[in-house]
Amino acid sequence: MTDIKDQKSNKAEEPGNISSRIKILMGNLSESAFAQKCKIPLSTMRKYLSGSTPGLDKAAQIAEATGVPLEWLATGKQPTQSNSQFEEEFALIPGYNIQVAAGHGAIAGDEAPTRELAFRRKWLRFRGFNEQDLALVFARGDSMEPTISDNETVMVDTSEKKLRDGHIYVIRNGDHLLVKRVQTLWNDGVQLLSDNKEYPPQEISSADLESLEVIGKVVWVGKDL
Repeated sequence: MTDIKDQKSNKAEEPGNISSRIKILMGNLSESAFAQKCKIPLSTMRKYLSGSTPGLDKAAQIAEATGVPLEWLATGKQPTQSNSQFEEEFALIPGYNIQVAAGHGAIAGDEAPTRELAFRRKWLRFRGFNEQDLALVFARGDSMEPTISDNETVMVDTSEKKLRDGHIYVIRNGDHLLVKRVQTLWNDGVQLLSDNKEYPPQEISSADLESLEVIGKVVWVGKDL
């Protein structure tokens, strides 16, 4: 079972780590094009994208080339309201402190956001997302390995309620909040599948489908799905 982790226990408490923020800034550019834009050697940029932390001078180069505050790139600290350039280019997507399988409400229900992560509005429009429909959570557990790893940030599109074959959803089944891949069955039921084959599929009959609450479709896990 994949759990959505309490944000306070994850070292990426401030919107991801610096590597994840660099990936967000890269958007749809290739690694080569992004490295050239930041005037940083491609081999060095690849190290940053893989998790190495850039020095202050290189971080400043990246921040200047992409038009974001150096403080945000380095720490993930939310920019001040006076930073109009940041607000124009980036949408702050809310993250929620929800524990999978604990049964504590829906992502966009009475829960209050506990964090925010910046995404380029251009990228959101390219993917066809409405920023108002998006929510972020942390995943915990290995049932969706290798697609979703422990501690990864997961973006959920709460407007996507219709279950479609092969896609991953956050689903409430009784008292359990699950992250599973969906496969429809010949008898109009569905199977909830784990990408980690050590976990058996869970079959939901057509009669029991009404007990499922689809929170939304997983559309981003530190990478496009």
